[in-house]
Amino acid sequence: MARRTKAEAESTRAAILDAAEVLFFQHGVSRTTLEKIALAANVTRGAIYWHFQNKADLFNAMLERVRLPFHHLLNEVDNNPSDDPFGQILELFTNGLQLIASSEQHLRVLTIVFHRCEYIDELNPAVTKQDELDEQTVAVLQRALERAEQMGLLREGISPRLAAFSLHMYIGGIISNFLLKPQQCDLHKHAGALIEVMLQGLKKA
Repeated sequence: MARRTKAEAESTRAAILDAAEVLFFQHGVSRTTLEKIALAANVTRGAIYWHFQNKADLFNAMLERVRLPFHHLLNEVDNNPSDDPFGQILELFTNGLQLIASSEQHLRVLTIVFHRCEYIDELNPAVTKQDELDEQTVAVLQRALERAEQMGLLREGISPRLAAFSLHMYIGGIISNFLLKPQQCDLHKHAGALIEVMLQGLKKA
């Protein structure tokens, strides 16, 4: 009985997250109320508060479902240093971009984050979580580029920290533009080439 109740609760939570994801994508975060989410998920507003403290908590839980694969990719680079840090960065971002290009859920959620979300006080906890992922990404890139520098692979005069920020902003630009106009580029096919263009400017000749 307990197992069935737990399964039902997990199913209800997933239904709420699915409904929120679709409504945030269609109407934007600020225009989507908990009442609308409850109606779309076929649950009561009380059921939403059973699983989530508020809309910010719900928003963050929705983001967490797509953050996990990116955390895994970052940890692979950080926990398994190799003699080819540029190759690791290339693989990291190629896999990440291809995941975005092939997953409808990632497309929806990242479109919400980039283009359907007003970063107002209500969403501060979720924004903080996203900032933490951004900082982790830059830190992992910096450590990889520092390894490249120690091996004599990084172009002279380039700061690993600045290069890490540049890569992060470059990838953010690719994602943002792809979400707005996916027809402009076959991201799944050309992800590696797009990353290699940036990396060539960082490699020692």
